Amino acid sequence: MIRRDTPDGSAWILISQLDHARVSAALAAYWGADGVAPLVDRKALLWAIEHHDDGWREWEQTPDVEPKNGRPRSFVEMDLADTLAIWNRSIDLAGQHDPLSGYVVAGHFCCLLESFTERWRHDPRHADAEQFLQIHRAAMAQWLAAWQAESADHTTALAERALAQLQLFDALSLYFCCTPTLEPTQFATPDGAVITLAREPDGRFTTCTPPAFIVGKLNVEIFGRQVPARQYADRADLAAAVGATKVLATTVIDATANR
Repeated sequence: MIRRDTPDGSAWILISQLDHARVSAALAAYWGADGVAPLVDRKALLWAIEHHDDGWREWEQTPDVEPKNGRPRSFVEMDLADTLAIWNRSIDLAGQHDPLSGYVVAGHFCCLLESFTERWRHDPRHADAEQFLQIHRAAMAQWLAAWQAESADHTTALAERALAQLQLFDALSLYFCCTPTLEPTQFATPDGAVITLAREPDGRFTTCTPPAFIVGKLNVEIFGRQVPARQYADRADLAAAVGATKVLATTVIDATANR
């Protein structure tokens, strides 16, 4: 779950990881203009991007709170055991769908776990993280072999590019879903090109330079649930305060510049 501040600080907007993944897929669906590499195995990869966080579904029905300050717990504040359980579910679901989805979703979470290893190094469950990597690296090898058996064009390099593309759209979605910044932000694409996203001074939409989407302007709707910014006693207290889902923002990506 993403916890986003409201401008006046009086409330938080809670954005589901599943909706964050939906935004990732919405961006990916219009990717591929002006020389950036198109999606690898488009149908399979779009499914993987849209569903890579499906393991969060059960947890987000009654999200947890941080015991020290009572805030709704965001995805970067999770306990290691809860995180691994959620990631395991996401990977299992992806692997059941098709080999490339299993490969890229497992690879995504293995990369995240390795990135956050230092944060969890002193966690008593740290050994579970090592086991997670061993199990899913082995599964990735099996999924890669199954995907390559489908076509001679399915190379290891393409599978790695597909993984990098999922990671790119995950990062792009977080740019929109998290508390916005007006500072220009650069993203390296898997083929080496660098794009820059920059919000307009009024914050209404973002320019993409150079253009990387196949449409001139792309509307991205982000949904969230609002709760007052206060200390919550437990899950039940938070659940009672959560408001109805609503459109948090509609961001227009203007990709017409320099065309």
